[in-house]
Amino acid sequence: MVRFTLVHVLTYVFFGIAFMLLSRYFDYFAYQRVFYEVMKPSTALTVRLAPLVQIVRGLLLAFALYPSRAGFIGVPSGWIRLFALLFVLTSIGSVITGPGSIEGLLYTYFPFNPLIGYPEIALQMGTFSYMFCKWQGRSQVYCQTDPQ
Repeated sequence: MVRFTLVHVLTYVFFGIAFMLLSRYFDYFAYQRVFYEVMKPSTALTVRLAPLVQIVRGLLLAFALYPSRAGFIGVPSGWIRLFALLFVLTSIGSVITGPGSIEGLLYTYFPFNPLIGYPEIALQMGTFSYMFCKWQGRSQVYCQTDPQ
């Protein structure tokens, strides 16, 4: 759970900062009326605390995925399974009516622009999944005892 959380927080912060600077999200949010109404400015305390709150999110995700870890840890291309699971459940299939989710498309006026959000989410989750599965898989190999 600690590795999962650590890799989650590090990739979240890295890709969050990179995309915030490259994509200028806060400028986009300031000029899109519907986003302006719901998104907090980058100077808000809660926005600044987001990396610390990701520790809690990482622990919750680790706890939720722990029972199914055998499906992606030590499995060839298991990181792709983990990526698909996370991406579908936390973005597209999220039950929150946020931008880019199925619920958001059905019930809100959020404009759908796949270039806003999805590239960051996909790259962060893909990198996270790969790094976590490789790190966790490597440690399991080292910790296994020789049956001889």
